[in-house]
Amino acid sequence: MRRKVELGEGQAARVACASASAFRGLDTVTGEVLGADVLAGRVGWLTALVESMCTSVTGTRWNRPDLAQLACGRDRSGQRLPSNAWMALRMLGWAATVPEGLYVPDRVRRVAEEQAGRALRSAWWRTQITDAVLATWPTGPDADPMRRTAGEWEALRAACPDGQGVAASILRARTRQVAAFHTTHGRLPAGLCELEAAPGGGRQVVLAAADKQLATLARCEDDPARYAVLTVRLPVRPDPRTRGDWHSVVIRFRLPPTIPVTAALHAPTLRLRGGRLRLDVAHTTAVPTTRRDGHVRAVAFDYGLNTLLTGGTLTLAGGTQPTVHTNGQPVFFRPDGVLAKADRLRVLAEQLWAKAAHLRSLTDGHTASGLRPDPLT
Repeated sequence: MRRKVELGEGQAARVACASASAFRGLDTVTGEVLGADVLAGRVGWLTALVESMCTSVTGTRWNRPDLAQLACGRDRSGQRLPSNAWMALRMLGWAATVPEGLYVPDRVRRVAEEQAGRALRSAWWRTQITDAVLATWPTGPDADPMRRTAGEWEALRAACPDGQGVAASILRARTRQVAAFHTTHGRLPAGLCELEAAPGGGRQVVLAAADKQLATLARCEDDPARYAVLTVRLPVRPDPRTRGDWHSVVIRFRLPPTIPVTAALHAPTLRLRGGRLRLDVAHTTAVPTTRRDGHVRAVAFDYGLNTLLTGGTLTLAGGTQPTVHTNGQPVFFRPDGVLAKADRLRVLAEQLWAKAAHLRSLTDGHTASGLRPDPLT
């Protein structure tokens, strides 16, 4: 499996992902052809094992000191942690444990640790946002966390890491979450780890964390442009007891047309959707290096109600006074189903805005009368 593309002068590597479906597989040990249901069942057993081991790690390490230890990028002795999440967890001594009585290959345990490490690393940013919301929580008889003043907003953004770049919707959502906790428990939470439950593994299998001992991916020799073959070890029972309960399964699937034949394929992520196996295939292609300036052509799109997208090309003409020209040949994209749904959503949004304005008017009336209604109610 080629993991890198050859880059020429003025080119850069671009990584993208496309989803594909698999409907059958071949058990290389027994020679049995696995249908879509049987294949999905085996992948489901693998996903359950990975999810169980991942949850055991995140549940044990779901506390602020451990999250801070992982986020700082150093272990207790000061050594730098590896970029791979599973290696960082093992370096910290947070390795996943196999359920008692089961046999799970080390590469599968590595996948669970990688997913757990990614989940724990991503939680630190949410921890900082939650800390900022709690540190600047409005107090006083007339304080309303859902309707902060301009000064309170400035204080909140100053407390957040890169506060000016955080969307207001994220801060409002986190405020509603804290307010719901306060209504239920009568106090503010100590932090994110008390506000949220420990995350899981996402009900997926990230094969990128393993090596060829667990999975390999290659293009089909007879039709490399349209098909690829994934060979992965899957359990033959939900509770594998021995090494013999893991068989190699060959899965041939059709590549999405968005993946060019020159792209380098990477190990996919397995997940189940609607009882069928889906593969998220990452691939790398060579593209021209993006320049910061010097562009003379651009593509512009406009969103509308009658036509979803209207686009055209723009060319910047040089000279003493630069001007922008178009070729006068616009392109249109009009999916009737999407437009109909967008129209329904627009009508629904207008109704919700009217309802919200009415509720705000009622709240202001109660406040003016000396009453302070519950903002969540």
